[in-house]
Amino acid sequence: MDIYLADEQAYHYVPRFTLEVARDRVEQKKTSLVAGTLGSLFSRPDPGDIQLSSVENRLEPFWIISASARTVYDRTRAFTVPVSGPDVQRVRIFGQEVPVDKKVKEGPAFTLEGVESCLEERHAARSFDGLTGEKFEAEKYKAFPKTVIVDLDNFTSPEAVVIPPQVRAAAVVRQVLAEVIRPVQNAQVIHEETVRVEAIELNFRPVYALEYEWAAKGKRVVVEFDALTGEMTAGGKKLSAQIKGMVSRDLLFDITADAAGMLVPGGGIAVKLVKAVVDRSKSG
Repeated sequence: MDIYLADEQAYHYVPRFTLEVARDRVEQKKTSLVAGTLGSLFSRPDPGDIQLSSVENRLEPFWIISASARTVYDRTRAFTVPVSGPDVQRVRIFGQEVPVDKKVKEGPAFTLEGVESCLEERHAARSFDGLTGEKFEAEKYKAFPKTVIVDLDNFTSPEAVVIPPQVRAAAVVRQVLAEVIRPVQNAQVIHEETVRVEAIELNFRPVYALEYEWAAKGKRVVVEFDALTGEMTAGGKKLSAQIKGMVSRDLLFDITADAAGMLVPGGGIAVKLVKAVVDRSKSG
């Protein structure tokens, strides 16, 4: 099996909405966002009782991985062919005389041995949250422009906190490979086994986290504002003080180091994946 890896890429999105716009929009809805069901069940709080206490401007990571597999193989198969009636004893086909079996359940028939030439192709494209590794809805960002991060090791933003991924490339690539690599059933000869990891992308999206305090109820709520789509969700978190680590290309794009442990079907596949990575690095 030959496994090919695409060049890793890193991108960041430029905010579509400024922090000022986000604050204005959240301010208009802060009562319902912060009070939630508590405010609807009892009395609606005075907006003045809910005050903005802190703002976190951050870039959150997510992964986009796509891979495909192609297998060309031959499979031997017996074909049972019914005959026209019980009186048929033998059939001459392709210059060969074949006996008829009268004991076939469906009726008298003869059997031919043949070889099926087969092609199996699979493709999977998945997105993962860079902090949790869970499936992530990246399709909604497809229409927004993004900028290539040339030097990931020194990537910073003058206004936002860059949140480093807690899930590395090897972990998410492993999940996608498990979808596209499947053992071939009843193959006599395998002519081609090719797996291509076509995209390994680390993306950073802009998010504003606005923390509000409702002092009368002793309640604090973080409202997250998506700076690309404009979506607002309550119950978020401030991440800068919780997430540790650094943004490092060698650390995040760790497929070479972890390739031997890739959990893909088949004992020999991991070895060949290592070889593919090593060969690529040598040629570069």
